[in-house]
Amino acid sequence: MTRLLHPRSSRAMLLVAATAVAASSMLSPHAPAAAAPPVVHAVPVAQAPPLAQPAEALAPAQRLAPIAPIAPVEPVAPAPVAPANFPMAPVPRCDILSNFGDGRSGGRAHEGIDILATKGQEVFAMVDGTLTLQVVAGSNQSGASLSGNLWQLTAATGGTYYIYAHLSAFADGLSKGSKVTKGQLIGYVGDTGNPGAGNYHLHFEIHPGGGAAVDPLTLLRPVPVECKVY
Repeated sequence: MTRLLHPRSSRAMLLVAATAVAASSMLSPHAPAAAAPPVVHAVPVAQAPPLAQPAEALAPAQRLAPIAPIAPVEPVAPAPVAPANFPMAPVPRCDILSNFGDGRSGGRAHEGIDILATKGQEVFAMVDGTLTLQVVAGSNQSGASLSGNLWQLTAATGGTYYIYAHLSAFADGLSKGSKVTKGQLIGYVGDTGNPGAGNYHLHFEIHPGGGAAVDPLTLLRPVPVECKVY
């Protein structure tokens, strides 16, 4: 025989079930709330302008001009260096003829020495002084046909003078009366006067105190190591 539940008993059972469910919910940990998705803001992107044609890429003023070729730099020749106590550069040739006092035409004696060299070797002032005489080859000056281009250099003190003859040329900017310093370039070896074409040498004299000539070799020793004495 089926027993019917009283309505009050049914309600009581439902109440107990609901209470149990509520208690179970309170004892279990709460699940975290789902995070809201991030909001992404769209950033407008500017479009690049179309590329210009090659001929229009740069204005004429902006285009690179052709690079001009660089001119080669000419090497600067070093200034000639004068020996300490010698009238000319000893290279490329320096052969000294010890011929002071040798006889010459007309009964005269050779009053200096001849230093065989090459055309254009530098000739230097032996002392500080003044160029007191200049003889120009081919002129009508006395002795020009013998000496060719000639300098007479007189020392600033003491009166000693020096003769340089047969020069191919005088140094630029110098003339009779010019002041020069020891070691200054005054001319170049040549063959002017009576040596004969191609016989390049320097005729050199020393007159101490302005008097008679003496053998230059007695005052020039030791000569440069590049020189040979004959």
